[in-house]
This record gives sequence, structure tokens and C-alpha cells, in this order.
Amino acid sequence: MAVLEQFMAVFRAPEFVKPYWHHFVTEQEMELVARMDSRRLSRDEIASLFVEPVPDVDRLLEEAYRRFVVNKEEKEGVVYYTAGEFYDRLDNQCKFGNYYVLPPKIRRRLDRWCYEEYLQRHNYFQLVVDNDPDYDNCHNELILLASEVEEMIGAAESIMALPCNCKMLADNCDRPREVCMFFDNHITDRTGGRYLSKEEARELLRMADRSGLIHTGGPYNWREKGLAAVCNCCADCCYPLRAAQQLGTKGKWPKSRYIARYDADKCRLCGRCLKRCQFGAFYDDGSTMAFNPDLCWGCGLCANTCPEGAITMEKVETLEQK
Repeated sequence: MAVLEQFMAVFRAPEFVKPYWHHFVTEQEMELVARMDSRRLSRDEIASLFVEPVPDVDRLLEEAYRRFVVNKEEKEGVVYYTAGEFYDRLDNQCKFGNYYVLPPKIRRRLDRWCYEEYLQRHNYFQLVVDNDPDYDNCHNELILLASEVEEMIGAAESIMALPCNCKMLADNCDRPREVCMFFDNHITDRTGGRYLSKEEARELLRMADRSGLIHTGGPYNWREKGLAAVCNCCADCCYPLRAAQQLGTKGKWPKSRYIARYDADKCRLCGRCLKRCQFGAFYDDGSTMAFNPDLCWGCGLCANTCPEGAITMEKVETLEQK
């Protein structure tokens, strides 16, 4: 089997990416993955795979690891490597690589392919549809108010900002891209973002809120288990919200713990809530502003922009109360 064909098979890359493989890996990385096949190998075993000695195999492996071309784990004092997958390499490349040199039609196909892979890889979605969510395995499990994210930021020891992979792939809106925050032990040697001070993190949150982004994250018991991540999402790009709309998991995943309460007597019909709501809960019924609570996801974007205080957020059943 030719090296490219072997690489595509091992790396689980879709066939339509074949003409563009050089945007994702170097020739040496491609050969590395093809020769590794699906085996778990040590550094010395990998070095022996090449007919011509690799000048700096350690550097090759470290760069390939950071770019999600290979994965590594340590066992009994020995570091072993396995070939990565295109799904993870695409995630890294869209955030930190020169992704937009790819033709728009290929990027659209990559978004569709990645979204379908996302649904298949996170098979707890059906559990969420049929039962109560298993929040130990879910991500983006909560829709958060800005004040809750502020509390997380205050409790964090380390904060890192990253581009949103969903927005980079889907590119369906012009909202800001560098809006994800990782915290503490959720930051690894491959996270790849930039560190923020607490005040910088608060400013990022305020900017995301002004831009109409929905705050999601968890875990719900982060005070006991530790912080993980907060994403600032939009309904037209972000995979969790797209999946929730497609699969009908509204209110269960991501968990809605608040609902907007609208006082029409206080409303001055400025229309800010209508523009902010991404789910059509606020709308113009032809004669005045109207609100459908069944369409509310509890994000609070309407309440925190209402100049008259006509919208408040009311708490509903929480995970801690169940």
C-alpha cells in the first residue's frame, strides 16, 4: 500500500481530504503515521522503522504529539506512542493552523464531516434523550449565567483562552472566535492557548456577553470536583447547541436551570431582547413584543441587556436539588 493510502487509513481521514493532506501533516509525519500503523511503539522502536535514519526522532515525535498527529502515554517508565486521528488533528489545525487557506467548499465539507463524527463519538446523546443525563460523561452540561462564570474565574488558579473550534469550523457567523476558557487541571501540555489573568478573563467574559454568546460549561459540581472549561457559544456554529437543537435535548442537555420572566408592563419595546435571543423566545407578533417561555433556554442574555428591568431570570430545578 502506498504511503499516502496507508496514512489515510491509519489516520482515519475522509477521502475528500486526500488532495489537501499537506495542510495537516508534513511528509515526515505522514510517513511516521503510515509506518507506525496501529501499533503502540516506543521511541527506539519508531526510530528503527525508518530506512534512512531520522536526524532528530525526539523532535519529530514531540512536534507530532503537540500537533495531535501522534499520542503518547507512559507505562512503567517507558513512553509509548500511537498514531493519532484526523478528527483530533483537525480540531488543533482549525484553532491554531492556517486553516482558512483551504477552499471554502472543503471547509464546509470538513464542518459537516466533523459534526457527524462528533455526534457518533459522543454516544451519550441518546441517553440524554431517553433518560436523565449522565453528567459525569457529558461536556458543556450547563447553561451558565455570566455571574456564575464570574465565580468560576474567581476560583480558578490558571486560566487559558482558546479559539472556539466549532466557530472556526462552521464559520456561520461573525461573532468573536477566541472565546473558550480552560481552567486549572483541564489545561494540558497540548491545550495550546494563551494564559489570562483573572481580570483579562473577566474582560473576555464581558466581551463574549456583549457579543451575544451563550455561556456553557461545567462540571455542575465543580466546587467539589474542580473546574474544567467554559465555552461561549452561538446556536448557529457551536456543536453542543446544534446537537441539542437537532436531537431535542433542550433543557436536559445542556441543562437549563433558569427561565426568563417577562413583565410586559415594564417593557418599552426597545427590541434588545429580540436581537439577543438565539432561540426565538422573544419575538414581534405583529403588534407588540411577545415572549414564549417554552422556547427559553435560560441563558440570561435577554435579562442582562434589558434597560428597564422587564426581564428577570428565575431559578428552576437544579442538579444539586435532584
